[in-house]
Amino acid sequence: MSTDPETRRAIAKRVVDRAATRGMLIDTDPAFLTLLEEWIRGDIDTKAMRDRYLDLIALRAAELRDARTSRIGINRSEASNQTNEE
Repeated sequence: MSTDPETRRAIAKRVVDRAATRGMLIDTDPAFLTLLEEWIRGDIDTKAMRDRYLDLIALRAAELRDARTSRIGINRSEASNQTNEE
């Protein structure tokens, strides 16, 4: 789709507004907003924007899983040390 930035910005605003009326605040994610600005400028197409955002979400989920695993590991070690000290 070859559209000018003003038209793309209007499209983006409609999408964000529609999501907000449904309770989805997608315009609060800085990474999404960065991708959105790239799309508005015409630097990337919609598919690239979607693919990059899905990659970012997957990376964040993996980081959360790793953080939880680390915390669980630390808690278990501390608990076992306390048991051994008694």
